[in-house]
Amino acid sequence: MPSPYRPRRVTLRDGREVTLRAIVEADKAEIVRAFERLSGESRYYRFMQHKEHLDDAALERGVHPRPGRDFVFVATTPAADGIDIVGAAQYVRAEDSGDKTCEFAVTVAEDWRRRGLATRLLASLVRRARRDGYDTMEGLVIAENTPMLALARKLHFKVKPVSGDATVLRVQRALQRLSPTQTRQAG
Repeated sequence: MPSPYRPRRVTLRDGREVTLRAIVEADKAEIVRAFERLSGESRYYRFMQHKEHLDDAALERGVHPRPGRDFVFVATTPAADGIDIVGAAQYVRAEDSGDKTCEFAVTVAEDWRRRGLATRLLASLVRRARRDGYDTMEGLVIAENTPMLALARKLHFKVKPVSGDATVLRVQRALQRLSPTQTRQAG
């Protein structure tokens, strides 16, 4: 089932443009290449562990989001071999928090940071999760990942300690319901 999200061009602070769109199965190889271009620190911040390779099962789930339950945005740019994926944001239903809470993650390529891409991705993801009926969006963030914590605060997430683990913080945002007119505009 195709996503009703329409791709859109976005101009970043430095004037570069990306296309924000829903992930498709054909993005699988490019997701692997994007992962391989990330630094070790970026991988650690994103996955909360040192990770050398993407897990095949997680990759399959990522390129096959379940409508109304999971969603993945990618930010693409033209490349000699077709496209490069320079950023991604996803949410998945939180398994242990009921069906009205989703967990999110954002990843941006090293050379595309500090240009507003993560802000655009996460703001779009918040709108999409709200549209899909979620009440709360949350994520765990390594405490030393100050750029992600700053982004979360900028987008009105509350930052809270995680009981028993001073190395991780929970960021959480209530997603207010929209009127039917606002819902159509947010999609």
